[in-house]
Amino acid sequence: MKKLFVIALLLLVMAVSAVPEEDLSPLLGTYANPEYNPTEETPKLVYTADGIGESYATTYAKEPTNVWTYTVEEAWQDAEGAYWYKIVATRIQTLQTLFLYLLVRISPDGTTYEEDCIRKNLREFPTEINPKSYFYRILYRE
Repeated sequence: MKKLFVIALLLLVMAVSAVPEEDLSPLLGTYANPEYNPTEETPKLVYTADGIGESYATTYAKEPTNVWTYTVEEAWQDAEGAYWYKIVATRIQTLQTLFLYLLVRISPDGTTYEEDCIRKNLREFPTEINPKSYFYRILYRE
């Protein structure tokens, strides 16, 4: 029975490692919108390849105000060439862990970042990006 379990485990490991990883290169980098009021909206975001995201209080700040981890649950490219990502961002706060379920669109040329979520901690992704949503934001690659 142990041999069967070990064989099944090895097959599972090989199957998981054979799954190609999503191309995150369009998402990675720094995005900013100097028109955002920092007290209302984060004017600068950074996504790194190691699954870390950073938010900055101003577009010229050198130190992040928030650091969070992120995982991409789903990624695809639409017919127009835009890149889409369903992202779970996790920020550990002193009293609670904050989860954000984001739908992100990167323009085909890679210069525009759009993001929306339904409600924080609702654990549900939006089905579309709605520019009229309270949680919508748009930033531009630096």
